[in-house]
Amino acid sequence: MTVFANGDTLVDHGRERLRRDALAIAAAALAAVDPAATLRSLLRLDRDTLWIGDEAVVLAARRVFVIGAGKATIGMAAVLDDVLGARIAEGAVVVKRGQGRPLQHIAVLEAAHPIPDAASHAAGERLLNIARRARPDDIVIALVTGGSSSLAVVPAPGITLSDTILLNRLLLACGARIVEINNVRKHISLIKGGLLAAACGCEIVNLSVSDVVGDPPDYFTDLTVPDRSTFAMAQQVCDRYDLWARLPASVAQRLRAADPAQETPKALDRVRTFVVASSTLLAEAAAVKATALGYAATVVTLELEGEAATAGRRLARRLLKTPPHTALVACGENTVTLPPERLTDADGSGGPNQEAALGGAIELDRSGGGGASCLLCIDSDGTDGPTDAAGALIDDLSAGVAREGGVDLESALAHHTSHDALRALGDLVVTGPTDTNVNDLKIGLRE
Repeated sequence: MTVFANGDTLVDHGRERLRRDALAIAAAALAAVDPAATLRSLLRLDRDTLWIGDEAVVLAARRVFVIGAGKATIGMAAVLDDVLGARIAEGAVVVKRGQGRPLQHIAVLEAAHPIPDAASHAAGERLLNIARRARPDDIVIALVTGGSSSLAVVPAPGITLSDTILLNRLLLACGARIVEINNVRKHISLIKGGLLAAACGCEIVNLSVSDVVGDPPDYFTDLTVPDRSTFAMAQQVCDRYDLWARLPASVAQRLRAADPAQETPKALDRVRTFVVASSTLLAEAAAVKATALGYAATVVTLELEGEAATAGRRLARRLLKTPPHTALVACGENTVTLPPERLTDADGSGGPNQEAALGGAIELDRSGGGGASCLLCIDSDGTDGPTDAAGALIDDLSAGVAREGGVDLESALAHHTSHDALRALGDLVVTGPTDTNVNDLKIGLRE
C-alpha cells in the first residue's frame, strides 16, 4: 500500500476494511504494470544482439539512437541506459515535469502535461533532430507512451505553439474520446501519426505501454508507427463536437485543406512494436489480488468509456446488484464535457476519475441500505486531469458525510469542482508519479 502517499488518511474513516482492501488491490495492480520491471525481465544483451523476449535485434556495427516521450517512459529509459550503456550513440526522452532524473547516456527532458508548453516544443524539436540524424543502417529504439501528445510537439508550418495549446484545451474539454482527440492532433503536427518514424528512415523498435482501449499502436505510440487516421476523420471530430468556430484559424485552414501530401504515413517499413504493459495486465492483477483477499472477482470491462460521472453511477448500480464479498474491476478511459465558457480553462478543479467517484457516491447513497460497499477510481499514471490527485476512494457513507459537512456533491458534479468536494471529504487519492500509464482503474467492493 506504500504507493499511496495518503493511504493512512484514506482508511481512517468510512468503511475502513473495504477501503484498505481496495488500496491493496490497486497497489498490486499498479505493481504488475511497472514498465521498468517488465522491460528488464524481457531484455537480454548477448554480445552484439539485444534479445527482447524471443526476438533478436542485431546491434553489431550499428549506431543506436533512443528517442521517447510519455508519462511511462522514464523507467524504461533507465533500463535501456543500464543495459545498452555506451552503445547508445545519442538519446533523449521527454517526461512530465517532476518525473525526470539524470541518466548517463540518454538526456531526460521535462515538459508540461496535459497542455503543452514551450518545453514541449523544444523537446519535440530535439526528438526530430535525432531522428533526422539516423542513417539507413542505424537503429532507433523508441519509448513512446501515453502523454506524448502533450510532452513533445512540433506544429506543422503556419501553426504556432499558441495555436497548438488552444487546440489541446478545446479537445480535452469537449467530451471527445482520446482516439478522436488524437485524430485531430496528428494532422496538425510534423511528428505525430508516424511522421517521426518517417524522419528516421531506419529500423525502429518500439517499446511501449498501452493506455488506449483495445491497444491500437497508432494511438498509444503514434509517433513511430503507421497511422490509420485521416484528415477526413479529423474533420469529423470537429463536426461532431462543434469545434470549427473555436479552432485557431491556422488549424481550421489546415484541416479543411486536407492536402494529401500532408497526410500521415499509412505504411512504414522495418518497424517492430512490443507492448510492455497494458490495461489487460492491470485488470488481471487486480482480480488476482481481490481473489486472494476473499472476494469473488469479476473483470467487468477493459473498455469503460463515456462521461465519467455516468460511468461511476453505472458501476455503483452494478455493484449493488452483486452478492456480498464481490469485487468488480473495470479499466478504460472516461471523459468530462465542460461547458463552452470553460473550454479554455487551463486549471480545472477535478478530473474524470474524481467525477466518476462522485457519481458512484451519489448512486450508492440513493440505494438506501444497499450494504457496505466502496468504489476506487484512479488514473494509473497518478494524475487525474490537471490535478495532483490520481483519483478518489469513496464508500456508501460518503454522500451522508458530505451532507453533514455541507458539501453538495450534485453541485460539485454540475460545476466540475469534484477536486474541492473530495478534498473536503478526505477522499482524494494521491500517489505522485507512478511511472506507468495503462488507462484508468476502477475497483468496486461489497463487504
